[in-house]
Amino acid sequence: MPEAFSIRWKLDRPLVEQDKAEDVYALVTIEPTTGGPLLASQLALPAHVILLVDVSGSMDFLVRFDPDAKNMGEGVTEGQASQKVVSSVPSRREMACAVVQRLAERLTGQDLFTLVAFDDKAYNLATCLSPDDLDALHSAIKKLEKTGGGGTAMGRGLDAVRKILAATPDPNRTRKLVLLTDGQADDPGEALAAAQALGREFSVPIVALGTGECKVAFLKEVAQTTLAGTFNHVRAEADAEQLFHQVLAGQKNVQAVNVLLKLWLSPEIQVRELYRTRPEILFVGDVRPDSSNVVELRLEQMERGKGYEFLFRCTVPRKQANQRFRLAKATLTYDLPAHGRKAETVEANIVVEYTADAERARERSGDVRRALARAEVQRQILFIQAKADLLQQGQGSERDRVLVANVLHALVKKFDEFGDRPMANQFRHMEQELLAKGTISQDMLNRSLAASSRAEEVIVAQDIDF
Repeated sequence: MPEAFSIRWKLDRPLVEQDKAEDVYALVTIEPTTGGPLLASQLALPAHVILLVDVSGSMDFLVRFDPDAKNMGEGVTEGQASQKVVSSVPSRREMACAVVQRLAERLTGQDLFTLVAFDDKAYNLATCLSPDDLDALHSAIKKLEKTGGGGTAMGRGLDAVRKILAATPDPNRTRKLVLLTDGQADDPGEALAAAQALGREFSVPIVALGTGECKVAFLKEVAQTTLAGTFNHVRAEADAEQLFHQVLAGQKNVQAVNVLLKLWLSPEIQVRELYRTRPEILFVGDVRPDSSNVVELRLEQMERGKGYEFLFRCTVPRKQANQRFRLAKATLTYDLPAHGRKAETVEANIVVEYTADAERARERSGDVRRALARAEVQRQILFIQAKADLLQQGQGSERDRVLVANVLHALVKKFDEFGDRPMANQFRHMEQELLAKGTISQDMLNRSLAASSRAEEVIVAQDIDF
């Protein structure tokens, strides 16, 4: 039977001038094979959807501002002054209950449903529940309406999920964890460690959905504990329902599991940063090969009809003209449960050529440069978030403020050149807010970070292609 996936690669500069050590960007793309077994099968794998819902006190705030809300008095929420209101706009908790209900209704009899809530404690509300058990499902959602009200110990919630998975092995279903929260974890170190343990031990991707004044930068870190993870920002009830629907649709579309991309990197190169550029953009960070010069990228699951793409930078060594140099080898392994196939493998060598022609060495691939332009935006916004945190905490310097202003100015200019007016205006508003208030609101940063993850929405200038 033919291979289900193929690996393509492209370099931003496939020809390097002789006797020069140059930076090269490599774009590795994984796609379903045309006419392969994935197209022949429409079988949907049973899903185990795990919901981890924040029920801290701030989840009782409104999803969005309501100018018609009636103030019913002052209160205290998680140690901060708050107001009790009556409104037609739902609270974040009410929104969570509604979308959890609708998500559960879309599951089939072969699927499983787990619901865990957390504030400063974890609450197991439903464990490996069949969607056909309507009474138990209704009871779990009723508990979600009333449970909690304390702080935000996300690590405890993730640990509770980990214990459930350890006690209920389920190799015949695909699993995904959906995290809905409105805040920065009180225990960020413990939360990240628990998320990493989930990915390492159970290969469970995390879809992090943040609402309110959450820190999307932190949720991005939680989501990228496996490279199948994603994050987004929920600003209204419709956003939440749409995103939950997309999660379930994607989970029911999974074809390959236990997916691992290994990159063997030549010991002669110096490797730098790594990005995932499809299906969503995610800045992963610096590449750190093991003692065998191998980097393992755990994709965990691949969906029918989706392409997956990674971009990394490296410095290649000096070589003479007319030589070909293998800078990396990409090896993809995966299982196809619907076909009873395990440990399938496909490989590709990534090669650069050296030339004595300086003019040819200046050629660039438009495809790779476009992917890089999209990916770098997220990295720059993460830089702004880090500096904005310092400024809000009173720990930033005037130099930090100037650096943020310079990056924002560069982003405005970039998106003006791209012809993307909405994004250019968004960064222009951030510039104005920084000038007027000396800082940037978390809502603006969240919106920018969420937008930077959607690769298809960023329009880039054309580059030379060949």
